[in-house]
Amino acid sequence: MFNKYKIKKTKSILSTKTSISSIGEFGLIEKLKNSISKGPFTKLGPGDDCAVISPQKGEYLISTDTLVEGIHFDNSYMTLQHIGYKSVISNVSDIYAMNGNPLHISVSLGISGKYTVQDIEKLYEGMNIACDKHGIDIIGGDTSSSFSGLVINITVIGVQKSDKIIYRSGAQENDLIVVSGSLGGAYLGLQILLREKKATDTLNNNEEVRNDIRSHMSRHKKLIERQIKPEARQDVISFLRENNIQPSSMIDLSDGLSSDLLHIAKSSKKSVSIYEEKIPISDESLDFCKETSLNPTIISLSGGEDYEMLFTIDPKHADKIIQTPGLSIIGKVKGPKHKNLLHLAGGEEVDLNQMGWDHFKLEE
Repeated sequence: MFNKYKIKKTKSILSTKTSISSIGEFGLIEKLKNSISKGPFTKLGPGDDCAVISPQKGEYLISTDTLVEGIHFDNSYMTLQHIGYKSVISNVSDIYAMNGNPLHISVSLGISGKYTVQDIEKLYEGMNIACDKHGIDIIGGDTSSSFSGLVINITVIGVQKSDKIIYRSGAQENDLIVVSGSLGGAYLGLQILLREKKATDTLNNNEEVRNDIRSHMSRHKKLIERQIKPEARQDVISFLRENNIQPSSMIDLSDGLSSDLLHIAKSSKKSVSIYEEKIPISDESLDFCKETSLNPTIISLSGGEDYEMLFTIDPKHADKIIQTPGLSIIGKVKGPKHKNLLHLAGGEEVDLNQMGWDHFKLEE
């Protein structure tokens, strides 16, 4: 699956499996250092007590994410290369969401005994591919043993001039609400992987079932790729800069459209109204929802992990947005006394409840 979904796999440094305990933490770090490229602003990367980086003009943007095996990823259907790639992309996306330029990441790992040196090399292989794509480098981190699988913690550092940073809190009344790409695909990709994993686990000895699974996964490879190999929307940020469009607020869609849009509304002390028929949903997602009797609107509102850009802009930029494929105006910002509404295609209005993924609050 790793090669199939467009990340080039390279040969491991070691040809046989090597336990991490046999070379120790510092031996592992020494091996991983060989695969890391140093960026132009890094004076000293991994290997000393601290990294040393050259100061840049502007404000530093810093974000941290933690990914836990069994909650954020499952390597029974994701390769370690994909897990590494996605872990970097999810962090880099946060920097772009504030109109920043990512520079460096620091990687800390909690590693259980089931993982070998070669496994961690594969993880770093995916990380390095993502770093190269976005012009950033790994400047350090930490490793520790873990009793609960693999834990990945990444801190990303970016930079931007003070007057160019975009916050969640800047949305203005009458601003247009814009989203990039299509929504819900990552969640549907996850459902496909979970469904096929269950079928494989229970009926693995049935060749006919295995063939059906392979055929099904092939038909839905675009949705699967949205889940296992997301992309940070650097291209959207470049478009906005090139066209002198500075959003009044912006956020990346990690938790779902409804949840993340309500973050903007709350931070900006405004309300929002969006329209069901304006929400961009791909043909692949619509076909899969029809096939499985899922509601595509609910999926697009609550799915999460699409990593698209959601932002608000002055209405004077509407024509440019309308003329640009891959950008959709889905609603409008209103004053604080209004309700947050979803206008359904049939004409009904419903409260836009927070339906996205909250790790500590699961709906019954």
